[in-house]
Amino acid sequence: MLTFNDLLALEHVDVARVRLVRHQDRRLAPGRLYEAWRNDRASFDSYQAVQARDVFRVGDLLASFIVTEAGKTVFVGMYSVDGVGTCPEGAVDALLTHDISGQVAYQLQHGDHLVDYVDRVVIDWGAGTRSWVQRAANQPKPVVEIAEQYEPKFPGFRIFTRLVDDIPALPAGWQQVLRSVKGVYLLVDVESGHQYVGSAKGADSLFGRWMDYAADGHGGDVALKAAAAAGGRRSYQVSVLEVVDANVPDETIEQIESYWKTKLLTRTFGLNRN
Repeated sequence: MLTFNDLLALEHVDVARVRLVRHQDRRLAPGRLYEAWRNDRASFDSYQAVQARDVFRVGDLLASFIVTEAGKTVFVGMYSVDGVGTCPEGAVDALLTHDISGQVAYQLQHGDHLVDYVDRVVIDWGAGTRSWVQRAANQPKPVVEIAEQYEPKFPGFRIFTRLVDDIPALPAGWQQVLRSVKGVYLLVDVESGHQYVGSAKGADSLFGRWMDYAADGHGGDVALKAAAAAGGRRSYQVSVLEVVDANVPDETIEQIESYWKTKLLTRTFGLNRN
């Protein structure tokens, strides 16, 4: 049986220095961390480098794994722990968007070991094994798969839904699909249920418009700004109501947008003001 320690030995990595790290944060949607690693590496690296308690030692080598939406524990790289400090006052986690002031901040350096196995090796972490950090020397994890881990297929516009805050980490192929079409979309406040109908006509189409919301929480829309001012940044789910051809004039898209506002009564009971 091939184990991950066997791969470390083939690369002449001292197993005694290696900590196995398995990332699966239930505060995030399933697969969100894996999507961030694939498409927003800086945010993932920042997330990994900050911990609520001191769990690594300077000089450790981290073999990092992420649990995918399909439940696979996929190897994503080797990191060296080069230093440790404390997050400054007012620091915010890049993925969880909460305050991390005073938490442990590690200086992690991505390494070249096992680069041919990144996003290819899947291990069996062990059923019922709760500890997310383990010593490799004591845990010869079986390798259950060595194969390219392809991103999930775009589900189609009818099925697609995501939280606005998850838009930056969508798979690259999904981003390209959403950049390729204009259309009318729906935002739903996941706490209040209030709805907002909008349209995407810019250069990056749907994806570009949704990135505006991900950036500041309101995208410049008056009612959404007011909602944020009253109760802080809101959490919205986004979906597609209607896709239009890229050559359709903006005036026609605005007319379609108006139809949907009327159908869903979002001017009366929702967040649209016109």
